[in-house]
Amino acid sequence: MSLLGTVIRTRPADLPEVCARLATLPGADLALNPGDGRLVVLLEDADASGPTPDGHPPESAAAQLARIAQWPEVLAASLVWEYSGTDAPPPAGADQIDYRAWRGDSATPR
Repeated sequence: MSLLGTVIRTRPADLPEVCARLATLPGADLALNPGDGRLVVLLEDADASGPTPDGHPPESAAAQLARIAQWPEVLAASLVWEYSGTDAPPPAGADQIDYRAWRGDSATPR
């Protein structure tokens, strides 16, 4: 199980769209929105019960952060805090995940 504390930076005019997209991500929790373009978002590994509402397969918290960083409305996505522990089972299929894959995927817009 992984938990990530992140700060997502966007233009204030794009906040409604970014907040709406975040609300569709399993394992994403919008913790703070001061209204100035900064968002504090907690991410955790998504449940493997099926695809996300936007059609992506369940993702690790790190993969979700990489995908959020590629949204056109997002100016910056910063990892501020991380917890990885064994207190919960890993997501289904986690043993099949190449932990280095984000390096190639982050350069490819989605």
